[in-house]
Amino acid sequence: MSRRRVMVVAYNFPPVAGTGIERTIKHVIYLPDHGWQPVVVAPANPAARVVDRASLVRVPTGTEVHRAPSLEPAHARGLMRRLLRKDAADVQAGSASATASDAGGSTALRRLLNAAWARIIPALFFPDEQLLWVPSAVAVGWRAHRRHPVDVLYSSAPPFSSHVAAGLLKARIGVPWIADFRDPWIGNSYARPLGPVHRRMQAALERWMVHRADRVVFSTARMGEYYAARYPDRADRFVVIPNGYDLADLEAAEASVSRDDRTDDGTFRLLNAGSLHGADELPLFLDGVERLLARRPELADRLRVEFLGWFSAANETLAARRLPGLAPVVQHVDFLPRDEAIPRLAAADAALLLMADAPGRDQVVGTRLYEYIGLDKPILAVIPPGEARRTLEQLDWGIVADPTPEGVAEGLGRILEAPAPGRRADPERAYERRTLTARLARIFDELAPEGTGGQ
Repeated sequence: MSRRRVMVVAYNFPPVAGTGIERTIKHVIYLPDHGWQPVVVAPANPAARVVDRASLVRVPTGTEVHRAPSLEPAHARGLMRRLLRKDAADVQAGSASATASDAGGSTALRRLLNAAWARIIPALFFPDEQLLWVPSAVAVGWRAHRRHPVDVLYSSAPPFSSHVAAGLLKARIGVPWIADFRDPWIGNSYARPLGPVHRRMQAALERWMVHRADRVVFSTARMGEYYAARYPDRADRFVVIPNGYDLADLEAAEASVSRDDRTDDGTFRLLNAGSLHGADELPLFLDGVERLLARRPELADRLRVEFLGWFSAANETLAARRLPGLAPVVQHVDFLPRDEAIPRLAAADAALLLMADAPGRDQVVGTRLYEYIGLDKPILAVIPPGEARRTLEQLDWGIVADPTPEGVAEGLGRILEAPAPGRRADPERAYERRTLTARLARIFDELAPEGTGGQ
C-alpha cells in the first residue's frame, strides 16, 4: 500500500534555524515510518533572525519540499542594517572630515530607525511579518496538490501566517486540516502587546483558525486547557502532543564528546541552551549569582554558567554592562549550529532552565527542557508554577527554584551540592520524538483512514 500524503505548511523549516524548527523537522523525518509521506511548503528566502544553510542536510533525502517566495519587511531591514554598518565603519575608518559627532549621529539614526520599525511594522503586517508569504505559499501548495493530491494538511505556528496559509489551502483542497500551536497566540507572554484594534483582529483570526481546523494540537496541556476554556464548543477536537527529544540525536552528540570537552579541573559547568527572549530572566539570574557569590565568594573559582544562544537586544545591552563584572563565572556564547550546541550541552555538568514569573508563562515548556531530559542531565529549573514544573514533578527530576534572585542563589547552591542522579530522567521514553510523531500520525489516520486526495 502506498503512503498517504500530508502537506506540511511551515515557515520555520530548514534553513531557518533554532528550536522553533525541531518539532516540525522531526515529524517530517519520522512520519514515513507510520505510512505518511510529507510534502513540505516552506519559504524560499526566509528572513528569520537565524538562517543556517548547513541545516538543510537535516531534511531527509527524497523529501518533497516546495519553496514559496517570501516578501518580508525583514529583508529591507537587513539591507538597512548593512548600509548603516557600512556607514559606521566608514566613519570609524577615519576620513579626514570624520568626527565623533558623525559616529554618534550614525548610532542615533540606527536607534531611531529601530524604534520606528518596532512601531510601524507590527501595525502594517498582521498577524506577523510573514504575511506576504501567505499568497505564494497557497499558490505553491495548490500547484503541488494538483500534480499529486494530498490527503491531509498540517501546519505549524508561530509564525501564525502558516496557519492562515493552511486554512486558505483547506478551502481550496478540501482535505482535513490539523493546526499545531507550538506556542499560544492570544495570551503569549513573550509577544509584543497589541493595541485594541489588533487585539480584536487577533481574536477574530484565532477563532477562524480554531473553527476551521479539523484538529488543533497544542504542545502543552496547560495551553490546551486555556483554549478549551476559550472555545468550549471545539474542545472535543483539541489534542495535546508535547515537545520532546530525539534519542538518536542525543546519543550521537554524547558519543562525539571527547575527554577534552569534559572539565576535570574542579569547576562545575551549568549550561543554558537556547535563545533568551524575555526581558526579566537575565537580570533576576545575574542578581541571584551576585547574591550567592557575596555569601560564598569561594564559589567564583568553581561555578561556570554559560548562556548558549541568541539574546534579545535588551539582554545584549544588559549582558554588555554586567557580564564583565561576573566573568568568568557567567559567560555568553552566541548561536551555534545544533550539531555543535548539543555536544556542548552533553559535556556540561548540569542544565539551566530559566523563566520569569509573568502572565501566560504557566503554559510554556521550552524545547530545551526535553533535550535536557533526554540527556538525563541534572537540571536547575528557575521557573514559576505551571506546565514546566508539572513535567518535572511527573518525572521526579531536577531541582526547582522560584524565579527570584533569592531563588536563583538558593537553587545554584543546591545544584552544586546535589549528587549525580542514578537513573534515567524519562525511563518510559514518553517524550521521545518517534513516540510523539506516532501520536500525530494516528490523528491523520483518524481523519483520512483511506486517503481522500481532496475528493
